Amino acid sequence: MGMVERIKKIRNFMEESRLDLFLVTKPENIRYLSAFSAGSDARLVISSDGQYIFTDSRYIEQAKRECPDWELMQEHVGRLDSLAGICDKYNRLAVESHCLSYDLFQQYATRLKSELVPLANTIERQRAVKDELELDLLTTSARIGDSVFNQICLEIQEGLSERYIANRITYLLKEKGSTRESFDTIAVSGENAALPHGQPGNRLLRRGDMLTLDFGGFYQGYAGDMTRTVVIGEASPKLRDMYLEVLEAQELGVSLVKAGVSCREIDMQVRECLRKYGLDVYFQHGTGHGVGLEIHEIPRLSPLSDDVLEEGMVVTVEPGVYIPGWGGIRIEDTVIVKKGGCEIITRSDKGLLII
Repeated sequence: MGMVERIKKIRNFMEESRLDLFLVTKPENIRYLSAFSAGSDARLVISSDGQYIFTDSRYIEQAKRECPDWELMQEHVGRLDSLAGICDKYNRLAVESHCLSYDLFQQYATRLKSELVPLANTIERQRAVKDELELDLLTTSARIGDSVFNQICLEIQEGLSERYIANRITYLLKEKGSTRESFDTIAVSGENAALPHGQPGNRLLRRGDMLTLDFGGFYQGYAGDMTRTVVIGEASPKLRDMYLEVLEAQELGVSLVKAGVSCREIDMQVRECLRKYGLDVYFQHGTGHGVGLEIHEIPRLSPLSDDVLEEGMVVTVEPGVYIPGWGGIRIEDTVIVKKGGCEIITRSDKGLLII
């Protein structure tokens, strides 16, 4: 599905919802619909027969290159004169209320004559199902992550700090093709691994430590995400057993992923698997989430989710257990949803790796 088809779907939605215009302000949605990569300094306006990009003088030449099918309007995002010149000709204007500040919404309401129609996650729901190009880019992001993991495992040794390892992963991501991190790299060891989103610090790796690595990078706008937990030197019997129990839950979750399945059901069954071992009380987050132009997207694999998987969605499966004062284990894959199952695109070995 190319840009033309994406815009067509939005216009069909607008017609069904009796909307004259759609004002797009979220950077990821701007990129999805126009290919413009400087979306934080831009706005899109879509009508039934027109499409406009508003950006300032710094990005006009870039917009000409990236968005040849769009009419360019040079205007700073803090100004509304040119925007009003187009919008005021129409009655009903959809805005992305979930990502507008109250102040900006009030500016639009005061300055624009159109009736503002607040919408949330309309484009995000369309983005949840990826086309072939997007799947290729996400697969490449995953390949980069696998390559980084393989390399960092050759370098990890006792005495290195969490911060050094995290910084090294960030460097390797960029060296191997990522433009930037998908999120701040997590490298936490020993008792620090009990923090699901712990910050890498000065703690030095010691023999017997678990080391959780959660990282990924953007490739042509699309995020990578994977987690592996490795062990330094030797693994205690408790650590070995718990690793296998978390791996069992993670592999169960992956096996349940297919089109038509409830995300809540997957989360529930993963928790039930951990409950067999008394570990469910240490599982502190959802089982997974969508991945794409953002690191966290629709759908959500969680106890509160009403989402149902569709073919072409890309999701993570990442159960973890976190025991204060002891440590934690998380294992995460990114997978493509298929009709009869899924394709795992993070292919690094998930067996207990002792370094």
